[in-house]
Amino acid sequence: MAGLQSSGARGFRWEVTLLFFGVVFSQTALSQIEGSAGQTGNKPFSATVALREGYDSNPLTMPYTPNTSNGNSGQEPMSSTYTSIQPSLGYNYIGLQADLALRYDFTGTYFASINQSYDIQYSHNFIGRYTYAFDPRVQLTVSDNFLYSEQPLAQLVQVGLAPVTQTQGFINNLGTIQGDYRVTDRLSMLTRWNNSILNSDGPSSYQSSGNGTTSIQSGSAGNSNYMNNGIFQQFRLDFTPETVGTFSVDYQIYDYQNDQGFRDNQQVAFSLGADQTFTPTIFFSGRAGIQLNDNYGLADNSNVISAGGVGSGELEIQAYPFASLSGTWNYDQRSFASAGFSMQVQQSNFATISDSQGYTLNLNWDHCFTDKLSVIQSFYINLATFSPNLTQEQTQNLFNGAVYQGSGQQTTVTYNCKFAYAFTPYLSAELGWAYTSYGSYFDENNGNSGSYTRNQVYIGLRGTY
Repeated sequence: MAGLQSSGARGFRWEVTLLFFGVVFSQTALSQIEGSAGQTGNKPFSATVALREGYDSNPLTMPYTPNTSNGNSGQEPMSSTYTSIQPSLGYNYIGLQADLALRYDFTGTYFASINQSYDIQYSHNFIGRYTYAFDPRVQLTVSDNFLYSEQPLAQLVQVGLAPVTQTQGFINNLGTIQGDYRVTDRLSMLTRWNNSILNSDGPSSYQSSGNGTTSIQSGSAGNSNYMNNGIFQQFRLDFTPETVGTFSVDYQIYDYQNDQGFRDNQQVAFSLGADQTFTPTIFFSGRAGIQLNDNYGLADNSNVISAGGVGSGELEIQAYPFASLSGTWNYDQRSFASAGFSMQVQQSNFATISDSQGYTLNLNWDHCFTDKLSVIQSFYINLATFSPNLTQEQTQNLFNGAVYQGSGQQTTVTYNCKFAYAFTPYLSAELGWAYTSYGSYFDENNGNSGSYTRNQVYIGLRGTY
């Protein structure tokens, strides 16, 4: 078995396009485990370090404040130059029956213009995977992915974390145990248990001191914190060596912290699909089915229980369509293009709404112009639509300060482009640009709260062993 891939390598982005086989949380985080750790090849140890100098137009992900009708002037988000260091260590063991891959990534970034206690921000990512093959037909894999960060990871909007700066940081941990076993020459099965924890300081807010400076204030941890447990079962039938049919069942349960218990919900998805290898370099995967969502936490909140209404058990289970498509084309030994689309329920980052209907598109392209010059590009967009299942009065009764926002949507867009030139196999130069846009639009009390855009450009060096 090959080791886990590095976070910038091809394996990560292709795994992202394959995340749509089940409920979004377990599959999104699983893609981080399977594709963002370890190193390429059979070398037991690896070490890399990247040094970057850059400019960030909005390091605190602050919304633009327009001019008001009473004459108050608007405010542009704070921008800053920055310096970052990104060391990484990996270990990879490949044995006759057992494989082990470990990786630790650190990022430290200093923003010169912030001049506050949070002008230096960190992230820590530890990923590990152990696989043991009992025999050629039975295999067990244990994985864990721990992430602490103060800077946002846009893809985590799918698990209910708004893509905004968290000055106190957030923790996202996913552990999985997976068994793969072949029943017959044509029938195989996959069984996976997952446990995930999301612990966040909550969306941040911004306060102006009146002298032209702005400080960031941490939010309530209750907006996002939960534990998720789930079980995923897939049956795979080989119609031909190139065509595999699938039937999958994915059950997930979300348990929010005590003061947000009314957001507790459970989901089960049933899907049929197929994996098709058209040529040795072109692969396609598709899934379609139904997803049932039960907001059972509302039944435990006496403030919203009413005869025949939400909380009575009559309106809590809803059915949603589930679909996903993904494909890749490896048109050269070191170049490929991939795309993925999904439609499914995802967790919400609002304190009064437990989930939303999400639509996600991923596009990725790696191209090597020469043995030394290459480019990596990725595009990601997530559209989350919200339909309130509580009236305004019921929402306001949930807790003190609860705000009714009606229907709405959130849109998260990212684009990343990085050129790399390898002077030697151990040293390369990098030039990159990253764009992020986050829009939140609701009918009531939230015209475009938290919406922002962000551009980051950088130049740097990367050393690899």
